[in-house]
Amino acid sequence: MLWKRRPHSKQKLRYVLLGIFSAFFILSSIILITDYAQDAKEKDNFKRLAAIAGEKAVYPGADTEAVSFTVQAEGANAMLPQYKKLYEQNADMAGWVKIDGTSIDYPVMYSGDDFYASHDFDKEKSKSGVPFIDGRCAVQPFGANTIIYGHHMKNGSMFTALVNYENEYYFKEHPIILFDTLYKSQKFEIIAVFKSRIYQKEDAVFKYYNFLDADNEREFDEYIANVKALSLYDTGGAACYGDMLLTLVTCSYHAENGQFVIVASAKRD
Repeated sequence: MLWKRRPHSKQKLRYVLLGIFSAFFILSSIILITDYAQDAKEKDNFKRLAAIAGEKAVYPGADTEAVSFTVQAEGANAMLPQYKKLYEQNADMAGWVKIDGTSIDYPVMYSGDDFYASHDFDKEKSKSGVPFIDGRCAVQPFGANTIIYGHHMKNGSMFTALVNYENEYYFKEHPIILFDTLYKSQKFEIIAVFKSRIYQKEDAVFKYYNFLDADNEREFDEYIANVKALSLYDTGGAACYGDMLLTLVTCSYHAENGQFVIVASAKRD
């Protein structure tokens, strides 16, 4: 009678380890494929939104060639035509932010909280979310400082491009931020670029994110002096009391709860 040779204990261990590694490889592959598919879906969704914002429309009396929606609305209270369709889809839309030559080209949401940190334009769960305005900011009308948050995504989307401003040369190539409200197209000149973090309430330090409005010129000038003192380099930009400020924020990994911040001032006509 022939006896089957029992596997050696070391050989059994190899089989177990091989099984574990195989399962880990399969699980990792599934996660990577799922993430890739999600990234592609979200990218396509933002392309769709940008296409809607850039649609053409034919107005009465116009030539057969379509007229771009990217015209200024007639009258201060008229909504910019390029955003009407998007606003009808989601009334939380408050505007659009874009920096030419970068990946930043997104709608901006306002819900009074951080809902859009984890939801897309259609209010579905999303890991990248949509750039959103700090819930403490005023939007109707906008206050002295509008703070917009966007994720720092590994795939380069959302506000990831902001960290490139650590390089002064990059700033010189992209010194202007375009931020449209639903009613007005605007250009903002970058005046400060710096790293910060979310501090404890009791920390006696300058907290840029607590400046939402200025009761007087002294408060405004003090804030501008503080952010320019923090700036990684001199942008040459300036702001005067009464100017509208725009602050873009994303995560930074230089410190716990780190943030990378850009402050810009509306360009005067």
